[in-house]
Amino acid sequence: MSDFKFWGWDKKPRTMLRFVKPGDIFCFQLNNETYGFGRIISKIMTGHVVEILDFVSSSPSITEDDIKKSNRKIAPVVIDTYGLFDRKGYPNSDWRIIGHQNNYTPMNMDDIYFSYGVENSCYKVDIFNNDFPITEEEATKYPRLSPHSDYHIKELLGAI
Repeated sequence: MSDFKFWGWDKKPRTMLRFVKPGDIFCFQLNNETYGFGRIISKIMTGHVVEILDFVSSSPSITEDDIKKSNRKIAPVVIDTYGLFDRKGYPNSDWRIIGHQNNYTPMNMDDIYFSYGVENSCYKVDIFNNDFPITEEEATKYPRLSPHSDYHIKELLGAI
């Protein structure tokens, strides 16, 4: 039996923040003709860490095989989960949870950190919300712990 379950684009136009969980598969409109896909990796203090897959499609559907053959298009990022899935507060954006992978375990995450703080109060945080004090200079080596909007993700993907 498969660890994946899909319910498609039309079943859940909105997912409340408290129901978003690691292993959720999501789909988002890149433009009028193309959809992108990703997976929720973990919950973190400012949103959720996600991986955006290199699989794109002209329809908002993906298969287990598509996911298994896909790689990360960009390094994992933190998204504004509330704004993208619950509130749907971004104009010209549509993000939906379209499936779930049971027993999902993130892979290759040992070197994924985000930074926050200033001067003598800088920290790096991993995908499991563990934070470690670092110098201000070290903090510049990691992406800021700042949730990304639809626009920010599309910009990172070169779609804008």
